[in-house]
Amino acid sequence: MGNLEEKVRRAWELLAAALGDDLKLIQEEVLRGESQLMEWGGGEFYTVTRAEVMSHGNELVIVAAAGKNSLVHLAEIHRHAKAQGFASTRIHTKKPDAMLRMSESKGLGYAQAETVLRAALHG
Repeated sequence: MGNLEEKVRRAWELLAAALGDDLKLIQEEVLRGESQLMEWGGGEFYTVTRAEVMSHGNELVIVAAAGKNSLVHLAEIHRHAKAQGFASTRIHTKKPDAMLRMSESKGLGYAQAETVLRAALHG
C-alpha cells in the first residue's frame, strides 16, 4: 500500500462499520493522542486502542478492530500489551459471541465483563 494518507484513509474505511455513529468522535480522540490508530500485518488489520488505568493496573482497550486474520493479530496485540506491562486487555465489540469463540480457540482468555445498553433520546 502507498503513502501514509492512503493507509489512514483505508483504515478508517474499514473501521467505519465497527465504530458506527462514534466514527468522528474516535477520529478526534486519535488526533488528540487519546487513542491510537494502529496497522497490523502490513495493512490487513487495523485497530484503535487506548490505555486506561484500572484498579488492577493498566488496561489496553481495543476500541475497534477491522480487517483480515483478526485472531492472529489479536494474539500479537496480546503479546505486545504484555511486553509493555499492561495488566489486561478489553475489547469493545458488537459481536461478543464471535469474539468469545475466537478467544477460546486461541486461548486468549476473554470473558464477558460488561454489557452496554444505549437509548437514543433525540426526536
